[in-house]
Amino acid sequence: MQICITTSTGMGQPHILKVEPTNTIQQLKDLFVEKLNTKKDIQSISFIFDGEILDDNDSTIASYGIEDKSTIDCVDLSVTDRTGLLAGMKFVDIDNNQGFKKKDWSKAAPSWRKARRGLCLEGVCGNDKCNAFKHRVVMPIGYGEFDIVVDTSETTAKCPLCKKYVEPITCGFNNCWWIYTAIKDVQGEPPKRILGDWQHANDAYHYFDDSISGIVTWRRLHFNVVKRKPIE
Repeated sequence: MQICITTSTGMGQPHILKVEPTNTIQQLKDLFVEKLNTKKDIQSISFIFDGEILDDNDSTIASYGIEDKSTIDCVDLSVTDRTGLLAGMKFVDIDNNQGFKKKDWSKAAPSWRKARRGLCLEGVCGNDKCNAFKHRVVMPIGYGEFDIVVDTSETTAKCPLCKKYVEPITCGFNNCWWIYTAIKDVQGEPPKRILGDWQHANDAYHYFDDSISGIVTWRRLHFNVVKRKPIE
Protein backbone atom coordinates (compact mmCIF):
# COMPACT_ATOMS: atom_id res chain seq x y z
CA MET A 1 0.00 0.00 0.00
CA GLN A 2 1.00 3.65 -0.37
CA ILE A 3 1.01 6.42 2.21
CA CYS A 4 1.79 10.12 1.95
CA ILE A 5 4.12 11.85 4.41
CA THR A 6 3.94 15.63 4.70
CA THR A 7 6.62 17.59 6.50
CA SER A 8 6.93 20.81 8.46
CA THR A 9 10.67 20.28 8.90
CA GLY A 10 11.99 21.99 5.80
CA MET A 11 12.62 18.65 4.05
CA GLY A 12 10.62 19.56 0.95
CA GLN A 13 7.42 18.40 -0.71
CA PRO A 14 5.15 15.54 0.42
CA HIS A 15 6.61 12.07 -0.12
CA ILE A 16 4.88 8.86 -1.23
CA LEU A 17 6.12 5.65 0.38
CA LYS A 18 5.27 2.04 -0.43
CA VAL A 19 4.80 0.17 2.84
CA GLU A 20 3.23 -2.93 4.32
CA PRO A 21 0.66 -2.88 7.15
CA THR A 22 3.09 -5.00 9.19
CA ASN A 23 5.90 -2.44 8.94
CA THR A 24 6.80 -0.98 12.33
CA ILE A 25 7.06 2.72 13.07
CA GLN A 26 10.84 2.32 13.29
CA GLN A 27 10.91 0.72 9.85
CA LEU A 28 8.77 3.58 8.54
CA LYS A 29 11.29 6.08 9.91
CA ASP A 30 14.13 4.16 8.27
CA LEU A 31 12.33 4.13 4.91
CA PHE A 32 11.53 7.83 5.15
CA VAL A 33 15.08 8.92 5.97
CA GLU A 34 16.44 6.63 3.24
CA LYS A 35 14.07 8.18 0.68
CA LEU A 36 15.08 11.68 1.74
CA ASN A 37 18.76 10.79 1.47
CA THR A 38 19.43 13.11 4.41
CA LYS A 39 21.72 13.11 7.42
CA LYS A 40 18.80 14.07 9.62
CA ASP A 41 18.99 12.32 13.01
CA ILE A 42 16.32 9.65 12.78
CA GLN A 43 15.66 9.91 16.51
CA SER A 44 14.72 13.57 16.16
CA ILE A 45 11.78 12.97 13.83
CA SER A 46 8.33 11.80 14.79
CA PHE A 47 5.15 10.99 12.91
CA ILE A 48 1.63 12.18 13.69
CA PHE A 49 -1.53 10.50 12.40
CA ASP A 50 -5.03 11.71 13.28
CA GLY A 51 -3.56 13.93 15.99
CA GLU A 52 -1.70 11.07 17.70
CA ILE A 53 2.08 10.92 17.97
CA LEU A 54 3.30 7.52 16.75
CA ASP A 55 5.76 7.11 19.58
CA ASP A 56 5.92 3.30 19.88
CA ASN A 57 8.64 2.34 17.41
CA ASP A 58 7.85 -1.37 17.78
CA SER A 59 4.15 -1.07 16.91
CA THR A 60 2.96 -1.70 13.36
CA ILE A 61 1.52 1.07 11.24
CA ALA A 62 -1.69 -0.95 10.96
CA SER A 63 -2.10 -0.86 14.75
CA TYR A 64 -2.37 2.93 14.53
CA GLY A 65 -5.17 2.67 11.96
CA ILE A 66 -3.00 3.71 9.01
CA GLU A 67 -4.43 2.44 5.72
CA ASP A 68 -3.74 2.74 2.01
CA LYS A 69 -3.51 6.41 0.92
CA SER A 70 -3.38 7.68 4.51
CA THR A 71 -1.54 10.96 5.13
CA ILE A 72 0.98 11.19 7.96
CA ASP A 73 2.62 14.36 9.27
CA CYS A 74 6.35 14.38 10.04
CA VAL A 75 7.68 16.80 12.67
CA ASP A 76 11.18 17.51 13.93
CA LEU A 77 11.17 17.09 17.70
CA SER A 78 14.49 18.92 17.96
CA VAL A 79 12.70 22.16 17.06
CA THR A 80 9.10 21.39 18.03
CA ASP A 81 7.67 21.21 21.53
CA ARG A 82 6.38 17.66 21.88
CA THR A 83 4.08 18.46 24.77
CA GLY A 84 2.64 21.34 22.77
CA LEU A 85 1.65 18.94 20.02
CA LEU A 86 -0.11 16.71 22.50
CA ALA A 87 -1.84 19.63 24.19
CA GLY A 88 -3.12 21.00 20.90
CA MET A 89 -3.80 24.60 19.98
CA LYS A 90 -6.57 27.08 20.71
CA PHE A 91 -8.32 28.32 17.58
CA VAL A 92 -11.79 29.28 16.39
CA ASP A 93 -14.38 26.50 16.51
CA ILE A 94 -14.98 25.90 12.80
CA ASP A 95 -17.27 23.04 13.84
CA ASN A 96 -19.71 25.80 14.85
CA ASN A 97 -20.73 27.56 11.63
CA GLN A 98 -23.01 30.07 13.36
CA GLY A 99 -20.16 32.55 13.16
CA PHE A 100 -19.30 31.84 9.52
CA LYS A 101 -19.71 35.13 7.66
CA LYS A 102 -19.18 36.61 4.22
CA LYS A 103 -17.72 40.07 3.62
CA ASP A 104 -17.37 41.88 0.30
CA TRP A 105 -14.00 43.30 -0.71
CA SER A 106 -13.11 46.82 0.37
CA LYS A 107 -10.79 49.23 -1.44
CA ALA A 108 -10.25 51.06 1.85
CA ALA A 109 -8.87 48.08 3.81
CA PRO A 110 -5.58 48.79 5.64
CA SER A 111 -2.36 47.21 4.41
CA TRP A 112 -2.41 44.60 7.18
CA ARG A 113 -5.78 43.27 5.96
CA LYS A 114 -4.77 42.22 2.44
CA ALA A 115 -5.88 38.67 1.62
CA ARG A 116 -4.61 36.17 -0.92
CA ARG A 117 -6.72 33.60 -2.74
CA GLY A 118 -7.17 30.42 -0.73
CA LEU A 119 -6.68 30.16 3.03
CA CYS A 120 -5.86 33.13 5.27
CA LEU A 121 -5.17 33.16 9.01
CA GLU A 122 -6.03 36.03 11.33
CA GLY A 123 -4.55 37.17 14.62
CA VAL A 124 -3.68 40.30 16.61
CA CYS A 125 -0.25 41.89 16.16
CA GLY A 126 1.47 42.31 19.53
CA ASN A 127 4.45 44.38 18.35
CA ASP A 128 4.07 47.88 19.85
CA LYS A 129 6.49 49.25 17.25
CA CYS A 130 4.28 48.12 14.35
CA ASN A 131 1.54 50.17 12.69
CA ALA A 132 -0.71 47.13 13.01
CA PHE A 133 -0.22 46.91 16.82
CA LYS A 134 -3.40 45.63 18.51
CA HIS A 135 -5.09 45.26 15.13
CA ARG A 136 -6.28 42.04 13.53
CA VAL A 137 -3.98 41.19 10.68
CA VAL A 138 -4.54 38.83 7.76
CA MET A 139 -1.80 36.25 7.15
CA PRO A 140 -2.17 34.68 3.69
CA ILE A 141 -1.43 30.96 3.37
CA GLY A 142 -2.89 30.35 -0.10
CA TYR A 143 -3.68 26.99 -1.68
CA GLY A 144 -2.50 23.60 -0.47
CA GLU A 145 -2.60 21.65 2.78
CA PHE A 146 -2.11 23.32 6.14
CA ASP A 147 -2.43 21.97 9.69
CA ILE A 148 -3.06 24.66 12.30
CA VAL A 149 -1.42 22.59 15.06
CA VAL A 150 1.62 21.33 13.16
CA ASP A 151 2.34 24.00 10.54
CA THR A 152 1.84 27.22 12.51
CA SER A 153 5.25 28.84 12.98
CA GLU A 154 7.13 32.13 12.79
CA THR A 155 7.37 31.67 9.02
CA THR A 156 3.70 30.90 8.34
CA ALA A 157 1.97 33.09 10.96
CA LYS A 158 3.51 36.55 10.95
CA CYS A 159 2.34 40.13 10.71
CA PRO A 160 2.44 41.29 7.07
CA LEU A 161 4.02 44.58 8.17
CA CYS A 162 6.59 43.88 10.91
CA LYS A 163 7.03 40.14 10.13
CA LYS A 164 6.78 39.22 13.83
CA TYR A 165 4.98 36.04 14.92
CA VAL A 166 1.23 36.39 15.44
CA GLU A 167 -0.83 33.74 17.21
CA PRO A 168 -3.62 32.69 14.80
CA ILE A 169 -7.14 33.08 16.16
CA THR A 170 -9.38 32.44 13.19
CA CYS A 171 -9.30 31.94 9.43
CA GLY A 172 -10.89 33.03 6.17
CA PHE A 173 -11.25 31.74 2.61
CA ASN A 174 -11.83 33.15 -0.86
CA ASN A 175 -11.82 31.91 -4.45
CA CYS A 176 -11.35 28.30 -3.43
CA TRP A 177 -12.82 24.98 -2.39
CA TRP A 178 -11.85 23.78 1.07
CA ILE A 179 -12.29 20.80 3.36
CA TYR A 180 -10.91 19.87 6.75
CA THR A 181 -10.25 16.92 9.04
CA ALA A 182 -9.87 17.53 12.74
CA ILE A 183 -9.74 16.26 16.29
CA LYS A 184 -11.37 18.62 18.78
CA ASP A 185 -11.11 18.51 22.56
CA VAL A 186 -14.53 18.36 24.22
CA GLN A 187 -14.62 18.96 27.96
CA GLY A 188 -15.59 15.84 29.89
CA GLU A 189 -15.86 13.75 26.72
CA PRO A 190 -13.51 11.85 24.39
CA PRO A 191 -11.88 13.93 21.64
CA LYS A 192 -14.28 14.51 18.75
CA ARG A 193 -13.07 13.38 15.32
CA ILE A 194 -14.46 15.47 12.48
CA LEU A 195 -14.44 15.05 8.72
CA GLY A 196 -15.85 18.11 7.02
CA ASP A 197 -17.49 18.42 3.62
CA TRP A 198 -16.17 20.35 0.65
CA GLN A 199 -17.20 24.01 0.86
CA HIS A 200 -16.92 26.74 -1.75
CA ALA A 201 -15.77 30.30 -1.12
CA ASN A 202 -16.48 32.63 -4.04
CA ASP A 203 -14.89 36.00 -4.82
CA ALA A 204 -15.53 37.45 -1.35
CA TYR A 205 -13.97 37.00 2.09
CA HIS A 206 -15.60 34.12 3.98
CA TYR A 207 -14.45 33.93 7.59
CA PHE A 208 -15.28 32.62 11.06
CA ASP A 209 -16.23 35.24 13.65
CA ASP A 210 -14.62 33.80 16.78
CA SER A 211 -16.81 35.95 19.04
CA ILE A 212 -19.76 33.87 17.80
CA SER A 213 -18.27 30.47 16.92
CA GLY A 214 -16.05 30.51 20.02
CA ILE A 215 -12.53 29.26 20.70
CA VAL A 216 -11.71 25.59 21.34
CA THR A 217 -8.62 23.39 21.61
CA TRP A 218 -7.71 21.39 18.52
CA ARG A 219 -5.44 18.36 18.61
CA ARG A 220 -5.52 18.39 14.83
CA LEU A 221 -7.00 20.84 12.34
CA HIS A 222 -5.89 20.00 8.83
CA PHE A 223 -7.12 22.06 5.86
CA ASN A 224 -6.99 21.12 2.20
CA VAL A 225 -7.57 24.20 0.05
CA VAL A 226 -7.75 23.96 -3.75
CA LYS A 227 -8.75 26.11 -6.75
CA ARG A 228 -11.24 23.58 -8.09
CA LYS A 229 -13.27 20.93 -6.33
CA PRO A 230 -11.74 17.48 -6.94
CA ILE A 231 -13.81 15.07 -9.00
CA GLU A 232 -15.25 12.50 -6.59
